[in-house]
Amino acid sequence: MKSLRILAFVVVIANVCLAQNEMTKTENALRELDSKLSEALSKGDPAALDQILGDDYVEVDSRGLMTGKTDLMALVRARAAAPPSKSVGPEVTIDDTKLRTYGDIAVLVGRTTTRYQFMEYQTVPGASTPAPESVIQERFMKVYAKRVGRWQLIASMKTAIAKQ
Repeated sequence: MKSLRILAFVVVIANVCLAQNEMTKTENALRELDSKLSEALSKGDPAALDQILGDDYVEVDSRGLMTGKTDLMALVRARAAAPPSKSVGPEVTIDDTKLRTYGDIAVLVGRTTTRYQFMEYQTVPGASTPAPESVIQERFMKVYAKRVGRWQLIASMKTAIAKQ
């Protein structure tokens, strides 16, 4: 009887360890995918973006506007084709993230901080001060779904953080 209890305890511990290992693998894969998403957006890589976004992707931005995959793909293609802008950056950092998985659905929340400077300010004759830095902070929520064995972003929402 005692050996059955020990065996049952060992089986339970092994299952917990396996589940934790699987959760870590899933979390790492999702964080890597989200990093690839940021890279595809910043570099203007429509091929990578097409793989990451689900065909039914929907986004609500910080102004409350709703767009879909087609809109985002067009924006990324336009950015990739546009001449370089006259700004420094933007420098985007992501922090304060939390990831929760619910089977084949995952929710990632966090904060983005975007910093940039406009160069025209520095080209004004007689300007001796550096360009003012603009900083925008937003909270985000992204919903990923595992479809046909791979994760895809299916929804996202951003909310502006008020300047204090």
